[in-house]
Amino acid sequence: MILNMNQPMRTILSYSLTSILFVCFMCVANPALAKKVYSPSVDGGELALEYQSDVTVDGDQKKNGSNRHQFELGYGVTDRWHSGIYGIFTDKPGQKIRYSAFKWENIYQLFEPGKQWLDAGLYLEYFVPAASQNEKQALEFKLLLEKNSGSWRHTLNIVLAKQFGDSTKNASYGYAWRSQWRLTRAFNPGIEVYGTIGPLRKFRPIEQQSHLIGPVVYGKLADSLKYEVGYLFGLTHGSVDGNIKFNLEVEF
Repeated sequence: MILNMNQPMRTILSYSLTSILFVCFMCVANPALAKKVYSPSVDGGELALEYQSDVTVDGDQKKNGSNRHQFELGYGVTDRWHSGIYGIFTDKPGQKIRYSAFKWENIYQLFEPGKQWLDAGLYLEYFVPAASQNEKQALEFKLLLEKNSGSWRHTLNIVLAKQFGDSTKNASYGYAWRSQWRLTRAFNPGIEVYGTIGPLRKFRPIEQQSHLIGPVVYGKLADSLKYEVGYLFGLTHGSVDGNIKFNLEVEF
């Protein structure tokens, strides 16, 4: 059943839902953020296959060359709700590629794009590591914000993540930012920034935090083929030296 609500009521309900979810995660992760900035916009009825890869570049040979492969099957269930499932595989130095985790993501678009001063959405992810991994199941929540300004599009993800069975009561906090210049259909230069700060009530010292920044190029090579490629530079001692990211998406 679809409720027929007017715009003010939808606005009030959307902000109320955002506030409730934010408070819940404040009171209740996978600290390594995926190298993707999520838009709040949803395309209803669209089926997509996506491959994401991020390769670590670092002076520590135990980290250098580590590659995380993520394969997603996603679908726009409605004009406001996108849902997708991921299979995650890791390829570490000196080891064979292996399955490492499953995750289920959901994006809910709060407003019609362009109807408000700022487009907004909610992201909720359930992370289930493989039995062979020394990790715990986790929930990750993101507040998705986006603003178009001329030929520029700016997107911010505010991230809260919490592992099940974690002895600490605090959720972990992070962020992801993208500024994209919509130059041509096939070539959109931009910049991305990622950070993991630590528990909400006790942020880690800046030198222990992870912060990455770098240039990224986006584009659409055909009606249904999108790509993202870039290099991120580590800014702190707690960051890797660099990270190569590559995303490819096919829409149906």
